[in-house]
Amino acid sequence: MINTRSILILCLSLIFSIAGFKLYLRYFKSLLPKHVRDYGPKSHLAKEGTPTMGGLVIFLSALLTLLVLYPTREVIALLSLITGYAVIGGIDDYAGIKKRSSQPLKGRYKFIAECLITLFWLWMVRNYNIFSIKADFLIFRPDNTFWQYLLETVFIVGVANGVNFTDGVDGLAGTIITIVLSFTVLIFRDFNVISFSLALIGGLLVFLFYNAYPAKLIMGDIGSLSLGASVAGIGIAIGREWFIIILGIIFILENLSVILQVSYFKLTGKRIFKMSPLHHHFELSGWSEPQVVTRFSLLTLLAGIMGVFINGLKG
Repeated sequence: MINTRSILILCLSLIFSIAGFKLYLRYFKSLLPKHVRDYGPKSHLAKEGTPTMGGLVIFLSALLTLLVLYPTREVIALLSLITGYAVIGGIDDYAGIKKRSSQPLKGRYKFIAECLITLFWLWMVRNYNIFSIKADFLIFRPDNTFWQYLLETVFIVGVANGVNFTDGVDGLAGTIITIVLSFTVLIFRDFNVISFSLALIGGLLVFLFYNAYPAKLIMGDIGSLSLGASVAGIGIAIGREWFIIILGIIFILENLSVILQVSYFKLTGKRIFKMSPLHHHFELSGWSEPQVVTRFSLLTLLAGIMGVFINGLKG
């Protein structure tokens, strides 16, 4: 449902983002250098010092746009979820800059914080009747409250971290998130979801201008975690978590590649992939970064078409 207000939301987000990234690159990029892990692909060592935390501009642009043009309680609820994840990601990014480390915070602490924020958010939106917690995963839709909360928590935390894992190649995470959000705008009629998605798309489009290979800036955990939480939150808002899982097939594959790699290595001392997450495996197999982005994006588009087809069958 594209109307004048939705166009205004996209345009204002673009304006805020253009101004924000210009300020960022002029005054802050030297203060926010990215530290690249030394056990990743050797080609990535050239990214050392690339400005990070670009996701902060995407987040603030969307936040300001929506507060000005469409501050409904549903939109505020979605913004509250991504704010929580942005705070976690921002702390991790800033700690990494200070410690000159690519992994400054222990994973278990981030995981606990994400789970606590997610559980509180689920309680809030259900208690205040903002969204229904349907936990619709297509082949499994529990009625029990415990299982609903558990599955929704796994869903939000899993998608957020899947995007975080995906953000390892120039332009990859931003492009896929933009595709996913575009499908939600075109398919669903909930204007809260449409306005929320368009506000994020505006920031992502400007970000991708600078993040295209070779990237001039990186979104950082503040961007990847908050954007991952945003698409998961949309899945709950529309009551179709399964749709986000299908569109987010890349995030699922990236997560699974890390889980399988770590588990198999601990059991056997051997590796399944040349390197995880999955995009690094393909890089070491000879794919260039633009090839990874193009092929992963095509898979996302195909998944989106499948999702639209299934949604049509379900009515």
